[in-house]
Amino acid sequence: MEEDGVERAQNFQKAKTFFITELAKIGYDGIIGAASFEKVYNVLSVVQKNRLKALCGERFENLRKNGSVICIGLAYPERAIDCIDAKASDGTVDKNAWNIYAKEYHRLNGFLNNISRNLADLLDGIFVPATVEGIVVQSVEEYFKKTVSHRVVAEEAGLGWRGKNELIVNDRFSCALRFASVIVDTPLIHGGKVKLNCGECEACLNVCPILKNKDRLENYRESCRKYIVQLGLEGQVCGKCIKACYRQSIYSNKFKLHNNYKTR
Repeated sequence: MEEDGVERAQNFQKAKTFFITELAKIGYDGIIGAASFEKVYNVLSVVQKNRLKALCGERFENLRKNGSVICIGLAYPERAIDCIDAKASDGTVDKNAWNIYAKEYHRLNGFLNNISRNLADLLDGIFVPATVEGIVVQSVEEYFKKTVSHRVVAEEAGLGWRGKNELIVNDRFSCALRFASVIVDTPLIHGGKVKLNCGECEACLNVCPILKNKDRLENYRESCRKYIVQLGLEGQVCGKCIKACYRQSIYSNKFKLHNNYKTR
């Protein structure tokens, strides 16, 4: 058992070292963790379980027994978060500024996809893209069938707790993170769920009537999607609840994002 623990630690360190090297190349901050494949699978919705099976193909049964899912996250630069719902001098919403955040969303997805694809090659794994871009859906249910929840992986890997806005809240970066995942059959050290730490804080709920009333809405995720679409930004993004968590939550004095990133 001791030898098994050493092997798991060495394998995870290999993945972590690779990730840190990639972060240095692009000049971003990030986090990495791993979870049991079986635990991740058990938590997913039925449609996402089916998607995971399809991604794994013939390797699925072995992965259920021995597999892991690595989660990598990249943190937004602080400047991009402060552009969310920015106001012009006349008090109206400055969509040009808000689009800086939208562009950063796509930039992070690109970086994540490159890193996770290369990490999958290194470990003979299967990479799960950061997001499925370039598709048009008429409902969130359509989208859910095309992906696997990185939030579930991040939560099971211990990279943060599930906030009241349903995003992963990390004790350093708030919920200003994008994630991608890599499925491997390599033995790894697994993280564990982090205790919920939002307490009485409702900063994210107070800036979004959809989130505030999510328990009363028939399908708040679909309401959120429709709201995001009508914003008309460069990509289906919003981020208001992320900014609120980072700037206005009970942990705002502890969270710290950086701006030391390379413009590409």
